[in-house]
Amino acid sequence: MSTSSQNLREALRTTIFEYEPQPGDPPRWLLIALGAVFGAALLALAFAPGGTLIERLRALDGGICAQLPTHSFYPGGERLPLCARNTGIYLGFIIGTIAFFARGKGRTVQPPRGWVALVLLGFIALMGIDGFNSLFLDLHLPHLYQPNNLLRLTTGLLTGTAMSAFLLPIAGGILWRKPDPSKAYGSLRFLVPLAPVLVVAFAAVATQWAWLLYPIAILSSVGVVLALTLINQTFVLALSGRVERFTRWVQVAPVFALSVALAVTELLLLFHFKQGLLG
Repeated sequence: MSTSSQNLREALRTTIFEYEPQPGDPPRWLLIALGAVFGAALLALAFAPGGTLIERLRALDGGICAQLPTHSFYPGGERLPLCARNTGIYLGFIIGTIAFFARGKGRTVQPPRGWVALVLLGFIALMGIDGFNSLFLDLHLPHLYQPNNLLRLTTGLLTGTAMSAFLLPIAGGILWRKPDPSKAYGSLRFLVPLAPVLVVAFAAVATQWAWLLYPIAILSSVGVVLALTLINQTFVLALSGRVERFTRWVQVAPVFALSVALAVTELLLLFHFKQGLLG
């Protein structure tokens, strides 16, 4: 059993009230305060008056997504917070992240190389081709084929998986004093178990069943916040000079919480900036 897998199981077994700080760990009161703040924020997001959860998720995601009605899916007749391509990207990112940690690779810092890297970059290239083809159609320019939301969703899912493969090792390299030297993506075999999961995610969105509206909307929005959080965390640690200082997951909690708060703030500012530009 890998060291990162053991640490993850230990964290899941230990509640905050059984937590005994070690040198370098945050105090218990800080963890309780962070948990209370985030719990209150989630309750406000879901139940505060003045709008539905879907409307709030649209505002959260609106700064990074055009949310074009013709480029979106409508489970139960309700438009998702993200367009088809971005829904795929951030669902794929969540799936790739779960797979990364499920394999006990939470401390791996080696990004994909060789054939694995080429395949993953190929996923991103496919989305680029599909995106430019769609743009050329919108601009009434010659284009290769008629774009559609199923293609946007497919290329988005593949790109989100690739994003997780590159971003997570980079984020880990900034964190750990003693990283896991093994490769998370040592061969293409790592991608094989992801294929059926991505197919299920594709079907879940494409069927547009009403009961899947909230799971898809929430998971894809979590993917948006998580991706931006990891980027923020990298910059926060680099600017504060705390690179490669961490030995336990609990030590990451304060900087992760700060990075989440920054991510949400940035997303909302982008949304209001876009709304201002559009009048």
